[in-house]
Amino acid sequence: MNNKQQQIPKIVVGILVYNEENKIFLGKCRKWGDRWVVPGGHIEWGETLFECVKREVKEETNLEITKIELIGVQESIFSKEFHEPRHMVFLDYCCKAVNNDIQLNDEIQEYVWITPKGALKKFELGKATTEFIKKFISRSGFHSDQIDAGA
Repeated sequence: MNNKQQQIPKIVVGILVYNEENKIFLGKCRKWGDRWVVPGGHIEWGETLFECVKREVKEETNLEITKIELIGVQESIFSKEFHEPRHMVFLDYCCKAVNNDIQLNDEIQEYVWITPKGALKKFELGKATTEFIKKFISRSGFHSDQIDAGA
């Protein structure tokens, strides 16, 4: 990557996946200093945001998802938590898992399903993940007005 490419902020999605029990999926990730994070990654050229959300969840967890909903936007500028200096704009989505056949790729070393409040109390989370979970908790009726992307 040349210097000019490094100076362009990266658009990434963060995806908070919840299950039937309203527990959320968290994975331990080396790229984030062995902190617990939600699945996510960069949007690819020509890919819609919904396609990106579905692809990233599938690649990192093997989960199929539905009820995709935009929760908020965050940014991370040269976070010391991340393994390299980056300027990232996070589009934070939540969605519901359709299956539970977890198969991790090499980005996530281990995983857990946990209540959102339990995650905040029990795990060392990244700053962006902490804010994302707090926003998810504070949303009243997060099941309403969700977009079903046909998953």
